Amino acid sequence: MENSWWELAGIIFFSFMVITVALIWGLAIKASYNEEKQKKEEKQQ
Repeated sequence: MENSWWELAGIIFFSFMVITVALIWGLAIKASYNEEKQKKEEKQQ
């Protein structure tokens, strides 16, 4: 019983870490994309 609980806790923790990293990466990419977009718009003006 204990072994399966530890496996479940590990899976939940791993999933939480993956989701957190994915969110951080997504926000970072979105921010850099918006910055590039603004730079291009400023150059056009």
